[in-house]
Amino acid sequence: MYSISNKLGLFFLLIFLIQSNKIEGQEAEFIYGKLMNSVDKTPIPFATILIKNKAKGLISNIDGGFKVPSKFQKSGDTLVISSIGYSSKEIPLLSLDKNLINPITLIEIIERLDEVVLISYKKRSSAKEIVQIALDKIPENYPFIPFSYVGYYRDYQMKEGKYLNLNEALMQVFDSGFGVNDLNETKTRIYQYKNNPFFPTDTIAAKPYDYSNRRKVISNATISAPGGNEFTILRLSDALRNYNLNSYDFVNRLDVNFVINHEFNLLPDTFIDNIPLYSIDIYKTLGNISVSGKIFISKSDFKIYKIQYAVYDKKKSVGSRKKLQTDSNLSKTKDKNLEKLLYDITLEYQLHKGIMYPNYISFKNSFESLQPPKFFPLDAKINYTNRKKLTYNSIELAFNNTPLLKDAMKKGNYKISYNDKKLKIDRIEVKNNIVLLYLNKEMVFDSIKMQSSSESVYEDVMVKTKNIKDIYGNVMHQQEYGSYNQYREFFVQELKVNAEKPLDTLYMLKTEPIFKNQPIAPFKNLSDYWMNTPLKN
Repeated sequence: MYSISNKLGLFFLLIFLIQSNKIEGQEAEFIYGKLMNSVDKTPIPFATILIKNKAKGLISNIDGGFKVPSKFQKSGDTLVISSIGYSSKEIPLLSLDKNLINPITLIEIIERLDEVVLISYKKRSSAKEIVQIALDKIPENYPFIPFSYVGYYRDYQMKEGKYLNLNEALMQVFDSGFGVNDLNETKTRIYQYKNNPFFPTDTIAAKPYDYSNRRKVISNATISAPGGNEFTILRLSDALRNYNLNSYDFVNRLDVNFVINHEFNLLPDTFIDNIPLYSIDIYKTLGNISVSGKIFISKSDFKIYKIQYAVYDKKKSVGSRKKLQTDSNLSKTKDKNLEKLLYDITLEYQLHKGIMYPNYISFKNSFESLQPPKFFPLDAKINYTNRKKLTYNSIELAFNNTPLLKDAMKKGNYKISYNDKKLKIDRIEVKNNIVLLYLNKEMVFDSIKMQSSSESVYEDVMVKTKNIKDIYGNVMHQQEYGSYNQYREFFVQELKVNAEKPLDTLYMLKTEPIFKNQPIAPFKNLSDYWMNTPLKN
C-alpha cells in the first residue's frame, strides 16, 4: 500500500499564558484546554481524555489542544486524562475557565534503575522475543467478532506550522473483526462532514498526487490511494488491524515480516493507567532509508498498546534537489544532506473488558508541491505606426515584478520570431515592470490579424525569454517545490461493541473521495459527539 522506491521554561510559560489569555472568535459552547509536560511545558499529543463514568471522550491534538462541549461542565462532569508515560489525572470541568485555553500539566513517569526488580534466576526475554510473543497473541488479545465505534475523522495539510485544507467528519465504523479482510468487509457511515471554511485553503496542496508530471510528489515513495479516499488510506495503514496483510514498508505483514525486518532494543519500562508496559525501540537502516519507532506492550499479557513508526530518507528531497523551469530545464542547486521524513504512523489501542480496541490512528507523510513561479510575464503587445504594414514597431513585455536592469537590457536574453523567421532587436528600453524591445526598422510585418495597437501577441509572433531575474532575485519562469505535511487522523469517541449494523445502503463509498458526493446517514444522537477542531492558526 505504501512503498519506498528502489532509489532508494519560564519564558515559554509566560508566552503561553499570554497567548492563552482569551478565546477570541472560538465557539462559546466549548471548554478549551491544552496538555503539557509538567517540567518542560512541551505539548502532549494524542492523550486520551474521557468523561468520567461516561463512555465518551476524545484525543488531544498534536499541539496538546482539545475541546469539550460546555454541557459537560454544566452537569459537573470530570475529565480523566491518560497518556503512555504519564501519571493519569482527573480534572473537574467546573475548575476550568470557559473563556481561556486552560493549561493542564501531566507528570512524566520516569523509572529509575534502582526501582527495577532484578530477577537473577530467570533470564529476561529479549526485546525481539517480547515483540514476537505479542504478535503471536494477537488472536487472543484483539476482537475477532464484530464491533463498532463512533469517532472524529479529519485530514489536512500543514505548512510552516499552519493548518491548511482542513476537512472533518463524524462517522461510525462497523468492523466485522480481525478475522476478516478490513478493506472488503468493514463498513463506515458518515453522519456529518465539512470542509472547514475557517482555515486557509491552498488549492495547489489540495490537488491529487501527480507522479507523471512531478507536480505533487512524495520523495522516493508512493501512496496507493484507492479512488483518492483518505480514510481508506488511513485504515490500510493500521498494521495491527491488518496484521496478516501487507501494510507499508517495512512493516509489511506485521505477523510475518515485522520481527525479521527490524532491530529492537529494550528501553526503561513505562505505564498507562498503572498498567506496566515494555517500551521497545524499533530501528532499521537500509541504504539511505532509516526507520525509527517504538512499540509499547503490556508486561503481564503482551497486549500491544501503541506503535510509533517513522521512515526517513537521508537523500535530498525533490525541492532541495532541483528547481523546475517551464522549459523543463533544471537549474543547479547546492547539495544538502538532510534527513527527510517520508511518513510517520502512530496508532494506539485501548483496553475494554480484556480486549484491545482502536483508540486513534494518525498517518503523516511529507510531500512536495510545485509552486507557481514568482517572476513571470503578464502580457506581450505589439506597438506599430501603420495598421496594414507594421513598421518601426516594438514588442512591449509586461512583467509581474520589475526586472533586473542588467538582465533586461541584454538582447541575447530574448528571441523573437514571426512565422518562424527570427527578428532582430535594435534597442531595448526598461520602464519599471515594462520592457520595450524595438525591432530593426527594416523589419516589416504583413498581418491583417493585427488591427489595433493593443492586440496581444498570439500565434504568429513568438517571444521567448531566458536568464532574466527580477530585482528580488527570482528567475523568470522558475518554479520551486513547497514542502508540506499531509495528515489523516481518526479518534475514537465512543466504543459501541455490540452495535448492530444497519441494513440500508448508506455507507461510505471506499473508492470515492471521502468529501465528495458521499451518502450521509441519519443519526439520532449526533449531538453527543463533536469535532475536536484545532484552534485556528
